[in-house]
Amino acid sequence: MLIVGQAVIAPELREVASGDTWAGTPFYGVSVINVILPAMLALPIAMTSLAIMPAHFGGFREKGILRRFSATPMRPQAMFAAHFVINVVMSLGGALLALVVTSALFRIVVPNNVLIVLLGVVLGTAALMSLGAVIAARVAKASTGTAIGNIVFFPLLITAGIFSVIEPGTVMYQFARISPLGAASQVMSYGWFGGGSFPWIQLVVMVAWTVVLTPVAVRLFKWQ
Repeated sequence: MLIVGQAVIAPELREVASGDTWAGTPFYGVSVINVILPAMLALPIAMTSLAIMPAHFGGFREKGILRRFSATPMRPQAMFAAHFVINVVMSLGGALLALVVTSALFRIVVPNNVLIVLLGVVLGTAALMSLGAVIAARVAKASTGTAIGNIVFFPLLITAGIFSVIEPGTVMYQFARISPLGAASQVMSYGWFGGGSFPWIQLVVMVAWTVVLTPVAVRLFKWQ
């Protein structure tokens, strides 16, 4: 819906890139909307991890479901692992749906390296899951999880380039690549269109978010 909405409010995104400005770029001869496509595909990652998962855990805690689990051998690590699998599937499904819709409406570029795009999705999901898990570890109600998740969710959209294209080399680009969602978007963009240098920093950033925040979430986790 966001992709279609962007094309409606910004007609220039539907135009075919041509002329000296675009010559020699991956966007030449295709719709300009390709520029923001990786950012749009990063959106389901953040939505499942930050807008949905904390609300689910808050609802489980509010209804006493987690309290019942505490009397079983279930551990917080297993709870988070199950949601990680669910979120990866949902994120890939959401990205695939967005890709199908975009392909039906516009001419899009075929990814240069599908494996790097998938790596960006998986590592981005892990990083954002760890961030969402920290919120989910303590929220007492579904409404609280939704509120806090959205407070974190919307600023991260800016770093992903959802609302405006973030040019490499700019201060905003440097800031965005240390954001979990911004790093995921940049890695997917590299996998899709290529670039000057491999995004090692972005990959390390996503791994670091995951490694640091996952044990924090487990330590903070409360069953009730």
